[in-house]
Amino acid sequence: MALDQDADVGVLVAEALGAVGDGSAGESGALAGLAVTTRVFTADPPFFDNGDIGRLAVCGAVNDLAATGAEPRQLALGIVLEAGLPLRLLHRLTDSLRDAAREAGVAVAAVDARVVRAGEADRVLVTATALGTRRYPALRPAALRPGDRILVTAPLGDHAAHLMSLRGALGYERLVPTDCAPLAGILAGLVPRLRYARPVTAGGLAAVLRTCAAASGLALRVDEPALPVREETRAVLAALGLDPLDAACAGVLCLFVPPDAAGGVLQTLRAHAYGGDSVAVGEVLADGPGTVQLAGPDGVSRPLLPPADPPAARLR
Repeated sequence: MALDQDADVGVLVAEALGAVGDGSAGESGALAGLAVTTRVFTADPPFFDNGDIGRLAVCGAVNDLAATGAEPRQLALGIVLEAGLPLRLLHRLTDSLRDAAREAGVAVAAVDARVVRAGEADRVLVTATALGTRRYPALRPAALRPGDRILVTAPLGDHAAHLMSLRGALGYERLVPTDCAPLAGILAGLVPRLRYARPVTAGGLAAVLRTCAAASGLALRVDEPALPVREETRAVLAALGLDPLDAACAGVLCLFVPPDAAGGVLQTLRAHAYGGDSVAVGEVLADGPGTVQLAGPDGVSRPLLPPADPPAARLR
């Protein structure tokens, strides 16, 4: 048996090392109160119309940490570059890293870079480690309760549509820019009102929902007509044979909120530049533990199953 391109190797390695998996923030012992998360970022292509792998890495690491309820403070970056990369792209990368860190409100505390032979690193690979402080207990899916509302903070699938169109030279990228954005600011002040939060990344909202259902032992129901998807994005994804629920995002959060707090949280989200399209899409149920149900326009529910063909990897 060997690893395939879509294997969730981060979880496998973390479990073998006894660490918190999937890039999630952890804390322990003398470092209690310090939160940290780390991820390796790849993208194909690494440079795109309104962003690049540098912005993707900064935003991804910051968003992962902020979604646990911590306040991101600093970043450490490891960069692998292929020999032959044009210097203009290196300058673009460093400018992007600097600007994204500034927008996210974090300082770049440490950087290392290495050059490898051409063809060995997808042109650019970035490892981003975010460090921060914790004012509240870490948000965990075990906190979910029946009746909690499921919120989504932005339209789904824009990032996947943009990158896959560029990859295939389809020309749709002019219609749909990537949604890559730092989201710590949108969570500031909301943490005490949330049960759980998780960025929507590779695997799309469907992967987040299945993970949360399994981890909480509760059932989730999502109303398909409520899902926010731009018409342009829907058309692009349909042409590519990809369901918006399975499409990668880079600037979307999935939030679980007590029912009496959902209205106020939505109001706060919609006042933020990256949360104007926030919407409630479903709720947590008591029956059917560990399952996700998708309610169609006709009101009939069906199980939300993994796609028969996994979405293309290396979007993020």
